Amino acid sequence: MSKNLKSDVEFVKNPTHEGVYMRHFYSKSETGGSLNNFEILVVPGFQIAPHTHADAVEYLYVVEGAGEFLDDTEWFPLKKGDAFHAPIGVTHAVKNTGDSPLKLFATFSPAIQ
Repeated sequence: MSKNLKSDVEFVKNPTHEGVYMRHFYSKSETGGSLNNFEILVVPGFQIAPHTHADAVEYLYVVEGAGEFLDDTEWFPLKKGDAFHAPIGVTHAVKNTGDSPLKLFATFSPAIQ
């Protein structure tokens, strides 16, 4: 197998958000601090609570499912194929409003972990 391929990464519970799981792919140490990324799974009825990032922009892509995205003070619908980002210092959140898991692919630049 190629040393440049990651295929055995498992989901782990998010330590701060109930009903949220993450699969980390590339970390700060692996990218020289330029970015880090992971897949996020939000169980139906759960959310990533409102928060901000002081030093990084978060980019997200909806892999599957449906939900809503908080962009500062307003909620917007999300569906498979949508991409969105949260600029530095902007309050944001994601909630699963559907009946199936909401899967997102997230990238932070610069890396946060």
